[in-house]
Amino acid sequence: MKEKEIETTDYLEEFKPSAPISTGTLPRHGNRPPKTNAHGHIVDVDENEAVPSAPPLELMDHVVGYESVSFDAISVPPPFFEAESPDAEISNRDILPNCPQVTEQDARTALLSLVAQHCCYGKDVAKEMAITKINYSSAFHYQLHSFTEKRETSWAYSPYGGGEVDGVENGAPPLPWEIECYPGTLFEDEVKLIPVPHTSSVKSCHRCKGGGSLLCAECHGKGWVRCLSCHGDGWSASTSGYKERCFYCHSSTHGHGRQDCLKCNAKGRVPCPTCDNYGQIQCFIQLTISWKVNSAEHIVERLSLPEDLVKSVSGQVAFEEEAQQVLPIGHFPDETINMASTQIVHAHAQAFSDQKLIRQKQVVRIIPVTEINYRWKNKNNVFYVFGFENRAYAPDYPQKCCCGCTIL
Repeated sequence: MKEKEIETTDYLEEFKPSAPISTGTLPRHGNRPPKTNAHGHIVDVDENEAVPSAPPLELMDHVVGYESVSFDAISVPPPFFEAESPDAEISNRDILPNCPQVTEQDARTALLSLVAQHCCYGKDVAKEMAITKINYSSAFHYQLHSFTEKRETSWAYSPYGGGEVDGVENGAPPLPWEIECYPGTLFEDEVKLIPVPHTSSVKSCHRCKGGGSLLCAECHGKGWVRCLSCHGDGWSASTSGYKERCFYCHSSTHGHGRQDCLKCNAKGRVPCPTCDNYGQIQCFIQLTISWKVNSAEHIVERLSLPEDLVKSVSGQVAFEEEAQQVLPIGHFPDETINMASTQIVHAHAQAFSDQKLIRQKQVVRIIPVTEINYRWKNKNNVFYVFGFENRAYAPDYPQKCCCGCTIL
């Protein structure tokens, strides 16, 4: 008890508190003085204390042109711009390339390849089937890609440890769409974060109230925790039955029965993660620029091939056009493609009112699809070969074994 009184007296002489501290209790801040902010006030903010995720909005500077900005991103519509006039029509839109035709041997090879991918499919069908009829067809895959740019503004902050601050005193901040920035590559998603010039200011950290550190949640600012080995007694029983000093806490700087807090290194406080122990943050308006590829598609397939399979294989590009703003296709031999192009192009023209249209590209692919009619064991059936890869699709394959892999 006497040692504790001496330690408490030293603390009182050093800090001179306005109220007496009990001589039987260690000071709340352990063996170091409490943190104070720029005004000399003691800052006691617990590490686990609920605090706002951002500084109060009313403390942010008034910036002309950014009066409605908050800490949530707000989309800024682009100013009106005159798009390039696309070509009225392309003369060769009605010319379709020829796709290679599948032979009987190609069909058998494609089916055997499908059988090899399924352990429960037998090979006899592909080897013994009698092909009765081959129907050649084509699927059309139309795609429209609109490459757009979106700009959003919001308040942001970062730890401030000194250095130049680009504030409003350096000039009027440029408006969001006045800041020049370009994508790295067309038709690739990309996001860039840019601090708006002349919008920075330094504020006291809202997390630690400017103290730079927080009370350690593990030891509650004491710098020590109760020894779990001796349960705070300071003694442990030896194998011979005698008591001896606890091995784990006998060298603690806070006395027997106590262990130095490992989380705060016995300091009672941990660095504030928001301001990185500086006590100040730099607030600024952040411009978020997002480039995105917005795609829409339509598939015309007159057999029974699922659309996902049509999209998964390669084909022949029958038509491709790129411009700042494309016109709907009007003279494709398949009228369904013309109608789909008109609907999708008009839909994209209305869908991105808060974004700037950078570029558009539309493509029509022709995917060869072949229907193979065959007979095996006096039963008629059908499968399909599609794409330049000659992939097979046989939804009703007649030689399956779901109970084991005995069929070869």
